Amino acid sequence: TGEDNIVIEACWGLGETLVQGEVEPDLYVVSKDGKIISKKIGKKTIKRIRDFASDATVTVPVPKEFAEAQVLTENEILQLVDFGKILEKHYGKAQDVEFAIEKSKVYIVQTRAVTTKAKKEEMKIKGEPILRGLGSSPGVATGRVRIIKSLQDVEKVEKGDILVTKMTSPDLVPTMSKCSAIITDEGGVNCHASIVAREMGIPCIVGTKNATSVLKDGEIVTVDAYNGAVYPGEVSIEKVKEEKAPVSLSTVTQVKVNLAFALGNLEEIAARADGVGLLRIEHMISKYGIHPAKLIKEGKREEYIRILLDGIRPIAKAFKDKPVWVRTLDARTDEFRNLEGGSEEPIEANPMLGWHGIRRSLDEPELLKAEFEAVKRLHEEGFTNVHVMLPFVISVDEFEKARKIANEVDLPLTVRIGIMVETVGAALTIEDFCKAGIDFASIGSNDLTMLALGVDRNNAKIASLYSEFHPAVLKMMKEVIETCNRYGVESSICGESGSNPEMVKKLVKFGISSVSCNIDALDDVRKAVAEAEREILIELRKGKSY
Repeated sequence: TGEDNIVIEACWGLGETLVQGEVEPDLYVVSKDGKIISKKIGKKTIKRIRDFASDATVTVPVPKEFAEAQVLTENEILQLVDFGKILEKHYGKAQDVEFAIEKSKVYIVQTRAVTTKAKKEEMKIKGEPILRGLGSSPGVATGRVRIIKSLQDVEKVEKGDILVTKMTSPDLVPTMSKCSAIITDEGGVNCHASIVAREMGIPCIVGTKNATSVLKDGEIVTVDAYNGAVYPGEVSIEKVKEEKAPVSLSTVTQVKVNLAFALGNLEEIAARADGVGLLRIEHMISKYGIHPAKLIKEGKREEYIRILLDGIRPIAKAFKDKPVWVRTLDARTDEFRNLEGGSEEPIEANPMLGWHGIRRSLDEPELLKAEFEAVKRLHEEGFTNVHVMLPFVISVDEFEKARKIANEVDLPLTVRIGIMVETVGAALTIEDFCKAGIDFASIGSNDLTMLALGVDRNNAKIASLYSEFHPAVLKMMKEVIETCNRYGVESSICGESGSNPEMVKKLVKFGISSVSCNIDALDDVRKAVAEAEREILIELRKGKSY
């Protein structure tokens, strides 16, 4: 609800497909006197429903005749408008309402005040959009279009420009960081562009299908990533005055953030988060433009260490006594090929399952030594909150070899060394890792889900099969958390699941020590953690054991 109009989104089946951005929902804008101002019928190719045989939620295709059909009847729309007005009047402020309709009966399942940021329905937008897609990282920006068809085009991108491309890649991250918004032809809510944009706090619209052909290089456009719309020129977008979010909730389970480099509002982020659960170093390296292996080969080890120190130090400083977990290098061979010296990278049939993570670090120990040396120097500077996380581990032997290398560079004992649990191998042998002395374990849910289910999350044809809520994935996560708890090892999660409130509630009830989420999800995740902890207390009072 809002000052003048009520905006309604609807899809077939359960609302999760809408929330997760897996379908393009219908969008109805209705005045408070019941006049339908506009209707946009979305493409809803899948839906979530209850499977009565297994009593589980399953994803099924929507029949063609319904995929692009209007979900709500006019009578249902008007019923929702009436409910919206009643709720807004009762609570005295704009409401974010969730509803369900079964057998033509409307049910209100949740309502909450809109308090943290301008929502779609709280914006007044003048003009007609020239392009639509999926808003996957919220925000509004106006700037000059820069169409990127190859890496040679990035030189024309200046600070504040709007990057338009078919799909982003890790090579584009340094360029993305200076843009005011990102628009892509392809992709969904969990694609590379979406994930990186959310981490950077940059408005992003994906899945437009034809942005690179509709938009013209150099033209000025306004990006409304709340609604997935692009307008020509500088458009007047009036936001209703934002109300301040309530004081941060206090939770036993820590809520951390995922970062790739120091952002402009780092101090504000540090004040709201309990630490950094994942700090990637790949983007720091991409920004520098030279492959780290080339630096080592040419005897420029100190240069590599300096790149890491310059990238990590401001984050360690902003977070002060809060933990910062730095992931050692985890670049696939296709990600750094366009860097200077990257031409020597091997060509792999499937880089995602290839030579990266700890397996590459052990084959090129001088790289790992330099990374450990950077952390060592940070501790010597007083930043003892910086720790090390080893990626794509599959065996205890890998952990022990990495620890031996750490000892060779005299990595201080104050540096905690943990692992990413991204592979089935690591998940099923987590007890062996705990016995070997890991200090923490962080679940990389993106890769763990993909590897457990044998589903490529970037393949649109089978994306509907990718679900971290699959019983097999949940069972592994639960086992990892419970095993870590038995051995006094901190457990966490840093994949996209850590930004999903529904998943976070499950993890808290499993007993997870902390969750690490994207910046834009901090408030929602903190709220979900607090709710789950409150539910646990209520259930304990009723005699349920955990």
